[in-house]
Amino acid sequence: MVNFKESGQEYLLSVRSLIALLWVCNMIQLSLRYSWGVALPQASFELSLSRFQAGMVASFFYIGYVITGIPSGFLVDRYGTKPVTLASLFLLGLLSFWIGFSRNFFELLLAFLLSGVVAGPIFPSSMKTAAEKLSASSRATGVGALESVSPFAMVAAATLFPFALYALNWRFIYYGLGAFSFSVFVVYSVFAPNTKPNKRAKSALSLTLTNRRLILAVTLRLGGMWGVIALSAWFYTICFRIVGIKEAQILYILLACFAILGQVVGGYFSDKQKRRGLIETFGMLAFGASSLALWLSKNSQELLILAPFLGFFAFFWKSGLDTHILELVEPSQRGSAVGFMNTVSQIGSLLSPAAIGYTLDRFGADTFYPFLTFAIGPLLSSALMLMRFPVDTQPADKIQHRPSCAP
Repeated sequence: MVNFKESGQEYLLSVRSLIALLWVCNMIQLSLRYSWGVALPQASFELSLSRFQAGMVASFFYIGYVITGIPSGFLVDRYGTKPVTLASLFLLGLLSFWIGFSRNFFELLLAFLLSGVVAGPIFPSSMKTAAEKLSASSRATGVGALESVSPFAMVAAATLFPFALYALNWRFIYYGLGAFSFSVFVVYSVFAPNTKPNKRAKSALSLTLTNRRLILAVTLRLGGMWGVIALSAWFYTICFRIVGIKEAQILYILLACFAILGQVVGGYFSDKQKRRGLIETFGMLAFGASSLALWLSKNSQELLILAPFLGFFAFFWKSGLDTHILELVEPSQRGSAVGFMNTVSQIGSLLSPAAIGYTLDRFGADTFYPFLTFAIGPLLSSALMLMRFPVDTQPADKIQHRPSCAP
């Protein structure tokens, strides 16, 4: 159990319960992000949206999310995690209902743009809370458990959302998300701890953005996220082309389940091994190799073997590297560091699906080039890790954050 004292009040919460609460908060914003892909066919028909307009709706969420990434982290550092997260949860609840009641394209566009904006602080806030409330010896394991929400949301989008869609209507997805967000708002307001506000957050942000070791680590993460985003965007389509719709759905869920496992196991090994950086390097290299192997998979049996490996290693490297990023800065800068990390990684969200789509159109799905484009991010990052990434040589419980101005 861990005790938190704020303004004379004492909060008693187990570490597992704290991680679970942070996990649920992130599930809300991820569910909203992934929901449009499921709701799109029915919503497009009902609102007479063109394909371009339907795509614009999804893009506007990411535009809002990207442009507020660094400011979100700054707000978390400046005012503390609790008030910023509560504001995000409350506004996401309102916006989810607005999406559900939308009657035209422009309402949807504005609602999704604002949803991206207000969703921004939740991830930096959660990571900062986890980093400060967990000991160094279990930090990566906790981060892995928290970040497992991302592949889990992929499973939910592939299973639960279609049920709500066809049993009720696409609007009920957003009514449910709105009600869920308000419920979590109440629980978070009662049980969640706060982090210490930093009145010098502006100068801390400047130090964060000029930390060269942080910039290198964030760039390495960008390479890995290039592959992760490409995987989430194209794996189902590639499998559908080879084996058909039913098998593709099974393979996608299998991939996501092993992604959850890889996220948690990677964090555990990163905590337990003396050479933490080696774990992340191995995971990134294995992810790149598995991505290339997708080109060689020509039937359901081969895909059934590859999907678990691909899902596992796509997330195996992530917990340790994200924890390393948190430890590169002072505790008062962690919100800004995660905001910066998340903003840079979203470049992969904007570029990698389109890059692979271009190579598929240009060279065809049977050629090597689309899969090389898929794997190039994690392969380049693993090569840079082998050359320059610092490998920890002491036990995880003795590792402390590096000075923010470290070269």
